[in-house]
Amino acid sequence: MVIAVALLVGFVGWTLLVAYWPPIQALDQRLVAKPLTHGSVVAQIASAFALLTWPGLEYLTLLAISIWAFRRRLRQLAVSLVLIVLLAWGGGFLLRLAFARPRPENALDLITSLGYAYPSGHLVSAVAFCIGIGATLNVTRQTVRARSIWLASSFAIVTAVAVDRWILGAHWVSDIVGGILYGSLAACTALLIAGIAVPVPHELVTELLTTPEPTRKRCAVIYNPAKVTDWVTFRRHVDYELSSRGWERALWLETTIDDPGRAMADRAVSERVDLVLGAGGDGTVRVICDRLAGSGIPFGLIPAGTGNLLAKNIGIPLDEAAALDVAFDGVDKPIDLVRISVDDGPPEHFAVMAGIGIDAVIMEGTNPDLKRAVGPAAYFVSAAKHANHPALHATIRVDREPPLRRRAHVLVIGNVGVVTGNIALMPQARPDDATLDVLVASPRGPRDWARLITKVVARQNREDDQLDRLTGARVRISVDPPDSYQLDGDTIGVCSSMTAEVAPGALVLRVPRAIRRAIEQGASTLELAEIAEQEAATESR
Repeated sequence: MVIAVALLVGFVGWTLLVAYWPPIQALDQRLVAKPLTHGSVVAQIASAFALLTWPGLEYLTLLAISIWAFRRRLRQLAVSLVLIVLLAWGGGFLLRLAFARPRPENALDLITSLGYAYPSGHLVSAVAFCIGIGATLNVTRQTVRARSIWLASSFAIVTAVAVDRWILGAHWVSDIVGGILYGSLAACTALLIAGIAVPVPHELVTELLTTPEPTRKRCAVIYNPAKVTDWVTFRRHVDYELSSRGWERALWLETTIDDPGRAMADRAVSERVDLVLGAGGDGTVRVICDRLAGSGIPFGLIPAGTGNLLAKNIGIPLDEAAALDVAFDGVDKPIDLVRISVDDGPPEHFAVMAGIGIDAVIMEGTNPDLKRAVGPAAYFVSAAKHANHPALHATIRVDREPPLRRRAHVLVIGNVGVVTGNIALMPQARPDDATLDVLVASPRGPRDWARLITKVVARQNREDDQLDRLTGARVRISVDPPDSYQLDGDTIGVCSSMTAEVAPGALVLRVPRAIRRAIEQGASTLELAEIAEQEAATESR
C-alpha cells in the first residue's frame, strides 16, 4: 500500500510538473535526440526493437499467463494479471487522450510513433509486464536465482525500451519518466486489489542473504494427481514454503484409484509429521480427515476439487496460493467430525454431510466430464434427471427422543451446513458445537418441492410439517427399501441404515485467524463463509 501511494504521489506530481513547470519543458527540448536517417543501421535496429516491444504483445502475454494461472487454481494471480492489463493499457490510453501532448517534431515516422506522447505507452507496458512476470514468479515460488535473474532482466528491458524510445525521437524524456511511473503504479495497484504481494527488490536481496534457522519440522503432502492440475507448480510452491521456513523435505504421498488416501494418511500419522497437507477433492479430504481423527496433527486443506465443501464451510480460500499461506501461517482450530456406521459396519468419519436417497443419487448420477467443464452446475443437471426418485419409508431417531417416521425424499445428517451452490441446508450448523444437524424433507408433489426449495434457498425458519430440522449428538436413520448413500458428496454404496455420532474436536484444522475467532464466538458455517468473503475483499484492497 505504501509503495502504491508513493507511486501515485510521484506520478501526479511529475505530471503536474510536465504540464505547468517551464523548466521541465525546457529540459525536454535540450535533451531531445538527434534525428535519425531513414534506412540507417541505427534506425533499422531501433525500429525493429520498437516493434518487438510493442505493448500489445506484452499485454497478450500477461493475459495468456492469467488463463494459465486460472486453470491451475491461482485465481488471485489470474485476476491481478488481467487488472494489470486493464489499468496499464486502458489507463495509459485515457491519460494520453486527456494530456494530448504531441511527440517531438523529429520523431522517426513509424507505426510505433503514432498518437499522443504522454505517458509513453511502450514504457507503461514494459514496466507493467516486468512487474506482472515478477509477481508470477513469486506466487509460483520460483527459486531465488530465477527471480534474481528476472529482476536484473527487468531493469535491462526497461532501460533498453527507454533508450530506444529516446533514440527514435518518439518521446520526450519526461514522457519516458511518466511511463515508468504510471506503469509501476498500474501494476502495483492491480496486485494490491487482487491480494498479491508486490515484488520488491530489497525483499529479494534480504531473502538471498537470510539463512533460515534449522528445525526438525516435517510435512506430509497427500495429493490426488487427478485433481491437482499442475503438479510441478504445486510441488515447487510447497517446497518453497518448506525451505523458506527451514523445514525438512516433505513426505510426498500420492493417492491411487484403489486407495483415495487411507494408507497415505496412516503413514503420515505413523511418522508423526508436524503438518499434513491434503490437496484433492471432497473424497480425498474426507479420507484424510477420517485417518487424522484424534491424532492431533494439524491438517492444511488445499482445495482442488469441484465441490470443495469443507473449505467453503470453514472459510478456507479456494485459491491454491492463498490456501497454502493459510496452511503454513494460519492457526490451529479443533473442529468436530462425525463417526458413522452404515448397516452396523465398521465406523468411519466424515466432515461435512451424509445423506440417503435422492441427494446420493444426484451425486452418483453427475457426469464427471460435465463436472470438469461447468463445475457445480453439473449437480443441478443431475438433479433434474432424478427429480422422480421415489420417497423412502424412513425412521429417524435423535438421541433418546421418540422415533420420527416419515415418507421422505431427503435425509441428510450434517456437521456443517452449506452445500454445492452455496445453499445453506442447515443455516445454524456450527463446526465445533458437538451437535449434529439433521434435515428431513417429505414433499408430496411438485408444488411441495417448490415450496420447500424456496424455503431452504431463502433461509426461512418458519415451521413446515414437510420439513424437519433436528439436532442431537447421535442420530440413527433406517430406510425401506435400501437406497444409495453419500458421504461428503461421494456416493459410497447402498444401505438400509446409518448411525452417526459426533466426535467433538476430533480434527485439528489449520484456518485463517479471523475464522478461528469467529468459530470461537459461535459463528455458523454460513457466517464463516460470509466472513471469508469479507476477509478476501479486505485483503484485496
